[in-house]
Amino acid sequence: MSLRLTRFRTLLKQFSQREEGAVLMLFGLTVPVLLGLTFALIDYNRASTTRLALQAALDSAALYIARSDATNPEEIQRIGTAMLNANMAHAKYGAVTTAAFTMDANQRVTATAEANVPMSVTGLLGIDVIPVSAQAEVLRSSNSVEVGIALDITGSMRGTPLSDLKTAAKELVDLVVKDVQTPHYSKVSLVPYASAVNVGSTYANNVRGTLRNGTATTPGSQKYTFKDATWSATDRTYTASTCVTERTGTQAYTDAAPSTAFVGRQYIGSPSGDANLCPSAAIVPLSSNRTTLKNSIDTYQAQGSTAGHIGLAWSWYMVSPNFASLWPSASRPAAYGTRELLKVVILMTDGEFNTAYADGVLSKDSGFGTNDIKINKNATNGSSHNQALTLCEKIKAAGILLYTVGFNLDSTNAQNLMRTCATSPAHAYLPNSGTDLKDAFRAIGQEINSLRISH
Repeated sequence: MSLRLTRFRTLLKQFSQREEGAVLMLFGLTVPVLLGLTFALIDYNRASTTRLALQAALDSAALYIARSDATNPEEIQRIGTAMLNANMAHAKYGAVTTAAFTMDANQRVTATAEANVPMSVTGLLGIDVIPVSAQAEVLRSSNSVEVGIALDITGSMRGTPLSDLKTAAKELVDLVVKDVQTPHYSKVSLVPYASAVNVGSTYANNVRGTLRNGTATTPGSQKYTFKDATWSATDRTYTASTCVTERTGTQAYTDAAPSTAFVGRQYIGSPSGDANLCPSAAIVPLSSNRTTLKNSIDTYQAQGSTAGHIGLAWSWYMVSPNFASLWPSASRPAAYGTRELLKVVILMTDGEFNTAYADGVLSKDSGFGTNDIKINKNATNGSSHNQALTLCEKIKAAGILLYTVGFNLDSTNAQNLMRTCATSPAHAYLPNSGTDLKDAFRAIGQEINSLRISH
C-alpha cells in the first residue's frame, strides 16, 4: 500500500513540474503582447489627446476670425493660421501640417486642420506618425454701424493740434468704414463744430426754417437788429449764416424732427471776433465713402469758439431716424431698435464749452468773446456745459453708445464733463499729445469693430 502511495506522489510532482513549465512558457509568450497593447494604448492616448488639443485650438482660431473685422481671404487665412499655431504651441504632442480658413457670403467661417502625432512602440511596426484632423464652423454675428463724430475745429486747435486731429480722424474713418457693405453696412457722419455747426445751404432752411426777407428787430428774418451787451444805445444788425445753434423750447433736448421743432439760427456780423463766426467746414451725413469723408476732414480750418453742446447735438441728429428725411437715401439712419444695428456718437474737444446763444446771437453770459459782439441777453438754455450734460443723458437713454475724447484738457471741469458724458468712464479718453490722440481714436475704432462683431 505504501509503495503505491509513493508512486502516486511521484507522478503528482512530475505533473506539477510540467505544468509550471507550460505556464512559464505561456507567460513568456503573453508578456510581449501585453506590453505591445500597453504601449499601443499610450500611442492611442497620445493621438487622442492631440486631436482634442487640435480641435480646441481650431475652434479658438475660427472664433477669433469671426470676432475680427477681416474680410480678405488672405488676411483670414493668415490670422487663422497664426492663432492656430499659437494655441498648438502648448500641445504636448503633434505638429500642424495643414490648415485652411475661409468665410462665405453668409459670414460663416469654416476651418479645417490636420496634425501628425509621432508614435512610440507602433513606430517599430513602421507606423511613425498618425494623422489627426479637426473641423470647425463659426457664424460671424455681425452688425451694421452708424457713427456720428463731433470734431472740435475751434481756434485753439490751430497748427499741430488740428493736423493731429485730421490724421486721427481719417484713421478712424478707415477703421470703421469697411470695404464690404453687405449684408451689414458701416457708415460715418462728420460734424465739425466751433462757435456753431455749419449745415450748409442745402439743409439750412429745412432745419432752422425759411427766413423772411429784409431786416427785423425780432429773429426770423434774414437780418436781425438787436442791442449788444455793452449797454450802449447802439443797435447792431447781423445776417443769418448757414450755421445753426441750439434748439430751444420743449424740444430743446430731444431729437425730434425739424418739422416738429426747428433748431436755432445763427446771426453773425461785424465786428466778428473769433467767437462770432460760422465755421467754413460743413457737416457730412452718414456715408460709407471713405474718400468723401477724408477729403472733407482735410478741408478743416481752426476758427471760432467752443459751442460743444451744438456739435454734440448734431452728432446725435446724424444717427437719429427722426432726421432721416433730410438726407439722401443712402445717408438715412435706420430706426432705433433695428436688429443687428449699433449706433455710436463720438464727441471730441480740446477745451471748455464756452459759447451759447440767445435769439441766434452769442449770449451776454457766454464765456468767450467781447460784449460788443454779444446780444444783451443771457443764453436761453443756460451754459454750453450744462446743456451738454443734459444732451449726453438723452443720447445714452436713446440706446446710443457715447464716447468722449478730451484732447489736452487742462481744466478739471472739462475733464469731468468728458467722464460724465461718456457711456462709462472706460468710454472717456483724455489724450495729452498728438500721439495719444491718434491712439485714442484708434482704440475707439477697434472697439467699435469688436462690438460690431459681437454685439
